[in-house]
Amino acid sequence: MKNTRTTSLRRMLVVALAVTIPAAGLVAGAVPAATAAEADKPKVVVVATGGTLAGKADGRDTYTDYRAGTYPMQDMVDLLQPELSAFADVSVVQFGNSGSGGYTIPQYHGLTLAVQAALAEADGVVVTTGTDTMEEFAYWLDLTVQNKKPVVITGAMRPWAAGATAGEAGVIGTDGPANLLQSIRLAASQKTFCFGTVLMLNDEIHAARDVTKTNSTRNDTFQTRTLGALGWLDGSDIFVERAPARLNRCATDDWFTPFQLDTVDPASLPRTEIIYGYQQAGGEAITAFANAGVKGIVTAGTGAGGISSAQGAARTAAANAGVWFASTTRTGSGAVTGGSGNVIAANDLLPQKARLLLLLSLAFTSDVEEARGWFGSFGTPSFDSSALAGTVNPVRGSSGPEPTGEPTTEPTTEPTEEPTTEPTPGASGTPTPGAGGAGGPSDPSSGASAGLLPALGSNAGAFAAIAFLVLLAGAGVLIVRRRNAAQLNH
Repeated sequence: MKNTRTTSLRRMLVVALAVTIPAAGLVAGAVPAATAAEADKPKVVVVATGGTLAGKADGRDTYTDYRAGTYPMQDMVDLLQPELSAFADVSVVQFGNSGSGGYTIPQYHGLTLAVQAALAEADGVVVTTGTDTMEEFAYWLDLTVQNKKPVVITGAMRPWAAGATAGEAGVIGTDGPANLLQSIRLAASQKTFCFGTVLMLNDEIHAARDVTKTNSTRNDTFQTRTLGALGWLDGSDIFVERAPARLNRCATDDWFTPFQLDTVDPASLPRTEIIYGYQQAGGEAITAFANAGVKGIVTAGTGAGGISSAQGAARTAAANAGVWFASTTRTGSGAVTGGSGNVIAANDLLPQKARLLLLLSLAFTSDVEEARGWFGSFGTPSFDSSALAGTVNPVRGSSGPEPTGEPTTEPTTEPTEEPTTEPTPGASGTPTPGAGGAGGPSDPSSGASAGLLPALGSNAGAFAAIAFLVLLAGAGVLIVRRRNAAQLNH
């Protein structure tokens, strides 16, 4: 009897282990496949337009005498290997190679299409350009790129080298190599997914809408007045501590702007100009622009947008003739409100950025009220959590209805191949985009959703453990019963 009981118990334990071990393996077996997918390096495309970053200096110790847009981007990327390959798969599109101020609005149109084409396959794009009008490049892309993947713009305040090639006679103290490497690192990390376009220079991350160049020669020239930077990079560590309000619409199509450039002819983009306000300014410039066929004019006024009486009279006449105006301040920060008729208040947009939004508005609508709405929404995005006040319980630990219909920061409507906002470390320790492809967490062929218990998914281990404990308990009950029976027989 004793041998029989022992044999029975052993059989029950074998059955328990036979159920538990394979079931637990559903979870453990999924790890290598997921890890392999996550270890794939993100693809980053560098779309190069030239600027100081690609500049050739007169000497190794020369920072201000150079020819912008000289070296090909591929040569510069090659000089950053093998370090780049440790965290990203990098390719290059040489869109152009000249100073930033030499580009036209039709070329801006082409740049947007080039970035969108790159994002169709890549996980992120880095755009390099000169710093003189970099903030305008950045804001244009922010308004027009119809993709939520990261777009990072960068450049340099000091030229790359002084030799015949990018690899010869490197400029002492140049900031170009570090800015290029760190921008690629930022784009690869996916930490600015749904941020729109951001600017990264001097290890600081800025929102395209808010940043401006504040010094003609210093490396720390780019600043976001009043609000400050979004974050920064310390070596390979990336810290993002605030976000553009646009992120609040990430999970919906409301994130996208109406400015789809593949639907308009670049030659048809309207001409827009800027008028500067100052003491006793004349109105002739406004009249001349209107007579020249300019469709939109931005006034950079004093204080909260004030212009002289002569400028005011000229603006009224031009507005009555159909010209649209955007009112801004020359102070560099602060809001301009109000506006009526063909005059639109641009809030706190800088004049050079209000011009781009005015241009795009004129290209996509003939209704000034619709354009005014775009200035208030896409032009001035703002966080607003007031709707949560009636649906979220404010007290810790209290139960209450969950908010419904509110957008989240996670892109729920994106295709599975899109990167997520929360990347996981790759093989080098640098964050990489989430993958929903073969072998990834959502792939039905991976171990997480296949095997003996497909319905259990990631909870298979817990269910297997419970089954094991139940079988052990049954074995214990059987032992007690047989022992009691043996005692009665004696």
